[in-house]
Amino acid sequence: MWKVFGEEGVMVQFGTLWDERMRVMSKRRKDRARFLELLDRAEISHYMNVDERMHVFRIELPDACSADDVEFLKGFIQRIIKSVEYPMVEMDGEEQRAAIIITAGKPMDEHKERMSHWYKMKEEEDRKAGRI
Repeated sequence: MWKVFGEEGVMVQFGTLWDERMRVMSKRRKDRARFLELLDRAEISHYMNVDERMHVFRIELPDACSADDVEFLKGFIQRIIKSVEYPMVEMDGEEQRAAIIITAGKPMDEHKERMSHWYKMKEEEDRKAGRI
């Protein structure tokens, strides 16, 4: 049976289960209020990278969150993980590989950005050459 921090669950519920377990394990910790406030604002999801055989928990914070918020969340989560006796994810008693990605803001589409610059250059060249 699959477990997240010692709690049984099915893979489609791992994001929600991870969130619940982190909230429980954060009790009696300094700065818990800030941690819970950030978790309340975050969107937490889980996916399985089958090529790497790794569980990935993705925590997306809103654009308004700062790099300091991301660092705080990272440190707080690391302290919790180090202090518990359960692995983050396990199956039938065997620990599974797992990673956490914490991000704030929407990812930029670099390809789109590069191409828009290229199209502007091309349009300028066409104007100079009299094609437009």
